[in-house]
Amino acid sequence: MNHRLPGIISPLSYITTDPIRSSVKPPVPVYCKTTINHLKSLTGLDVSPGLTNQEISAVESSIGISFPLDLRSILQTGLPVGTKFPNWRSGSTRNNLLLLFNLPLLHVSKLVVRNGFWVDSWGTRPGSDAEALSLVKKFVEFAPVLVPVYENFYVPSTTPNLAGNPVFRIDGDGVTVLSCDVAGFLQGLSGSDGIRDPGDSRRRRRVEFWTDVAERGRMTVARGPTRGWWSALSCDERIRACLDDAFWKLREAGWKEDEVREMMVMDGVDGDTCTEDEDYRRGGEVTTLRALLYSQEP
Repeated sequence: MNHRLPGIISPLSYITTDPIRSSVKPPVPVYCKTTINHLKSLTGLDVSPGLTNQEISAVESSIGISFPLDLRSILQTGLPVGTKFPNWRSGSTRNNLLLLFNLPLLHVSKLVVRNGFWVDSWGTRPGSDAEALSLVKKFVEFAPVLVPVYENFYVPSTTPNLAGNPVFRIDGDGVTVLSCDVAGFLQGLSGSDGIRDPGDSRRRRRVEFWTDVAERGRMTVARGPTRGWWSALSCDERIRACLDDAFWKLREAGWKEDEVREMMVMDGVDGDTCTEDEDYRRGGEVTTLRALLYSQEP
């Protein structure tokens, strides 16, 4: 079934033809109240009365989507209001909602064209960017619709519609899948806009197309000079090359530069030497990546 947005998908005909969806309010799961109570406790975030069945149906009919069951239940328990949350209640924001729904395709399209982004399961990449982009658009057309939750975080609405789908982060850097579901994600929000993933990745449900993009469609990070971070070390060229390669592998895996620096303990290395002294070992345990490399020396 083609269930993409206008211009990308056609509206779901069953959304407005099922009288039960508009007249019967299902029981509210416990996790919904827990989630809304957590959001109410955050400073600077308002929570309005939840969406009604009629409001839910109006949005679904207007946009041409179906809310995931768990997100639907949460939004009917309470509606978080803020610049980073979708404005589900105001009918005047339909164009803004359409933009949010189209952003995942736009981001993936830019990665395909600008960064040579590709996934093995898509098959052989066509010879031209135009052909590659056309093929990706066809895949997205039949992939589960991603429903915006918060900022650039989305949850898939699958067919059949299921609760418990993982949350995906999609932006100009690529696609990342979190192990938590939408309730766990919202419960992980903090007043300082901190976001944590409390879920268990071993129980993460696979989602057609998007999981492959997140797991195998890694954006290539252009390698360059590491700003001389190793030049101050009196270790040989082979060790510096290993450290340099480790740095870029971590960057390519999605870690930010400052996170890699912290993991590799590169701050304050000026004038340092690559020796196995107490700065690299404490209590007999290797404490830095540099020391770990030296511990493997014959």
